[in-house]
Amino acid sequence: MKKTILSFLLLSSLAVSSLAAKTTDSEYKIEINDKITIGTSRAYECVATIAHLAGFPEFNVKDYSDDFVNYDEYFNKYLNNQDVAKAILYFQKLKQQNGFAYDSVASVGTYLSDDCHSFRTSLKNVKKYLEPRAGDPKKIKEVVSAFYDATDFDTFYQSQMPAYEKALLPLYSKKDELIKGVECFESYYKTNVSKITITVSVLNGNNGYGTSFNDGKNLYFEPKLCPGYTANFIFHELSHPLSNPLVDKIVKNKVIMDYVEADFQGAKKHKMASMAYPTTKFYLYELFNRANTMNILKGFCDTSYITKEMLRDKQDRFDEIFEVVELLDKYRLGDYKNIDAFLPELEKGFIEILKAKQANPVEDNFYNVLSPDETSSFEVFGKTYKAEYCGSQDLTGFQDFVLRKYWRLEDAYNDVKEVQTIDILPYNNYPFPVKAGEVFRIEYLRENGKSFFEYERADENDYIDGEPVTRGFYLE
Repeated sequence: MKKTILSFLLLSSLAVSSLAAKTTDSEYKIEINDKITIGTSRAYECVATIAHLAGFPEFNVKDYSDDFVNYDEYFNKYLNNQDVAKAILYFQKLKQQNGFAYDSVASVGTYLSDDCHSFRTSLKNVKKYLEPRAGDPKKIKEVVSAFYDATDFDTFYQSQMPAYEKALLPLYSKKDELIKGVECFESYYKTNVSKITITVSVLNGNNGYGTSFNDGKNLYFEPKLCPGYTANFIFHELSHPLSNPLVDKIVKNKVIMDYVEADFQGAKKHKMASMAYPTTKFYLYELFNRANTMNILKGFCDTSYITKEMLRDKQDRFDEIFEVVELLDKYRLGDYKNIDAFLPELEKGFIEILKAKQANPVEDNFYNVLSPDETSSFEVFGKTYKAEYCGSQDLTGFQDFVLRKYWRLEDAYNDVKEVQTIDILPYNNYPFPVKAGEVFRIEYLRENGKSFFEYERADENDYIDGEPVTRGFYLE
């Protein structure tokens, strides 16, 4: 088995409790087991703080402003300091000139040492991974280290231990699932992870970045994730370093790329660009990594959770996600040396998926498979009715269904009371009270991502075996 050394930076906030922390003079750490450690990073905190003060939107997410109060109260008094003003201005210029933002900010925090006065590897390596967007590594180290000293950053860092403990709790509370997930990850990629370090911060708001560190000998992956914990976020970022090399091979297949380029147009291209995937290669990195992650999650997550995550991917215009997950499931269940050994079958199967999509673009393109919760009207037999969203219901365990969503239509009963019905739904199947004379639209989602909808009306005194029921009908 190949040995992989990985390191995570997870950005999180929430909750409170007392954790058995192993706090050193430099950083706050909690050892989950001999393989997994979670904690905080002084260097990332420092770099992210400069980006926050420089007004970078991704480090000033409005909905998370309460998490920034301690930072603002401490650092605002230094804004007139020459070194602080210089750092802020330098970050702003890098952003304007080089597109320095998001993951490139996180990468600087990844390559700097704990006290920001040196790098964790040789300058040659640092230049290779930082220079394109972060500019001259010597210069940015000089700027950040001067900010660190001018603000007595270590004092601030040490003062935040209660906040760090609070931020770590969501992840710590899921430690058993994290341990199981790592086992499933190793089994899926047929590798052995020797060490995982998960670093936590509150400065990311709801953003996540899959940054990595290369010391010239080993590759360490240190992604920064948004607040809280979800299995998908953790293992999505863990999967990138082993999934992306597969795409590096796939993009050399001209047949595949011709299909992908033809599809990567208009609204889909715009959507991908808005999520920082502006090219077909970045799109395929994400598509295949999301698909690989879903198959890893099959080892320790329930089907309902996985299907909902894939549905979200579908709505984000990863149109082939369900088919690619199914294709990669053959690798998961098969007897292959590693995922590279599956590449010929993967390319062949992916071409068939792309051919089918090109032949049936409308039918296959169901990324808006369920109506948004805020939908406020529906057309029924040519007439539009106001609609009130009534919530959703988890159907996990019932046949192959995942969930259903309900809307109540206003003043529709008299128009549909004579429509022929073909099924029934007892009142006790609704997660809310039902009254005679009401009409509902109900949308269903299946495990394969397909959906359908029906309408149900509540007739007066309609009972079956003593139970009140609604009567269902379809528009076609």
